[in-house]
Amino acid sequence: MTVIPVRALVQVADRNMRQVVASAALQQDLAGRQLSTLRNTYPAWDIDRERDAAGQVWWTATLRRPVTADKAAVGVLPRVRQPDPIALASTLAFQSALLYSARSSMGPL
Repeated sequence: MTVIPVRALVQVADRNMRQVVASAALQQDLAGRQLSTLRNTYPAWDIDRERDAAGQVWWTATLRRPVTADKAAVGVLPRVRQPDPIALASTLAFQSALLYSARSSMGPL
């Protein structure tokens, strides 16, 4: 049986922990940039990230103005939720097209 000095184990654990922390920081920074980009691209929506009771992270957007019956009739949703920022961006692009078409056919929002 090989005996590994405790100091060597601590050094390896420390290196691994630093890698995990650095990776988490990069991930958080990326999520922050994605959130900022979505907020700047879709100013008509309140955009955020939420964690549900099961621990799943959701990217959410809530329309800042109420959805009228006419807008709802063409498919405009007051709130959307997606599992990642790319899916949310796609959904918001579609919802923006619906809002634009509703505005074009009914006048200003």
